[in-house]
Amino acid sequence: MNSKGKTRYFIASLAMTLALGTVSSAALAMGSGSSWGSDTPDLSEVVEMIDAGKYDTAIASLEGMLEDDPKNADILNYLAYSQRKSGDLESASQNYERALMIDPEHKGALEYQGELFIQTGKPDMARENLARLEKVCGMDCDEYKELSAKIPQ
Repeated sequence: MNSKGKTRYFIASLAMTLALGTVSSAALAMGSGSSWGSDTPDLSEVVEMIDAGKYDTAIASLEGMLEDDPKNADILNYLAYSQRKSGDLESASQNYERALMIDPEHKGALEYQGELFIQTGKPDMARENLARLEKVCGMDCDEYKELSAKIPQ
């Protein structure tokens, strides 16, 4: 390859590198690792809303996400949690059920559904969820410990 060819090759390589760098930056801006383009959506913004007690805003975001991914147990679990915390116990109950139909071993949904059972005066059903959690992750997992501590003796 002559020097003219080497220069063109270098320029083409540089252009390709810069273009790929731009694509990577745009992808990172959408969310790291778990953005809309991957199998699991990035729920970090929703979790921040929930942690801040902004349940109505979280519900609106989660419902939008659910339109794009209606069989996502994580989205359904966070939606149900937000609904429960905002007082919509019926919707929360339905969405915990939907999450557990998709993933019967979803630790978060099992724990939070158990908390809903306690909240609605069904401690025996909460104990059933606790037994399911024990089978899924043992007595040492956080979800088991959290639910166990909330079940009345």
